[in-house]
Amino acid sequence: MYKVFIADDEYYIREGLKRIVNWERLGFKIVGEAEDGIEALEKIKRINPDLCVIDVKMPEMDGLELISNIKSYKNSTKIIILTGYPEFDYAIKAIELGVNFYILKPVDPEILKEKLEKVYHELEK
Repeated sequence: MYKVFIADDEYYIREGLKRIVNWERLGFKIVGEAEDGIEALEKIKRINPDLCVIDVKMPEMDGLELISNIKSYKNSTKIIILTGYPEFDYAIKAIELGVNFYILKPVDPEILKEKLEKVYHELEK
C-alpha cells in the first residue's frame, strides 16, 4: 500500500475524498490530513507519504507553496492538485513544480480513479 496525505481547508472535501473512491483497492491508504499548508507540511515531513492530494487555496500556506516545500526535500513525492480555480497561472506553476495531475472541483470519481491508477503505476516503476 502506498501512503496518501490529503491537504484541503474544507472538512467536507477531505471527507468526500476519502469516500468517492476505494483507495485500498487502488493500492493506497490514507495516512493523514490537514486543513492548512503549515499543518500539512509538518505532518507530511513526519509521515513521508508517497502521494499528496493538495488544494491550491488554503490558509497559512497555499497549496503551491506547500508543494514547493515538499519537492525541495523529497522530489519523488507524487502530487495531485484539486482546485476549484481553473486559472491558467495556477496550472503553469503546478507544471513547473512537477505536479502529476491537476483536477478541478467538484471531483469526478472516475477521473480521480483514473489519475490514481496512473500514479500507482508510476510508483511501481
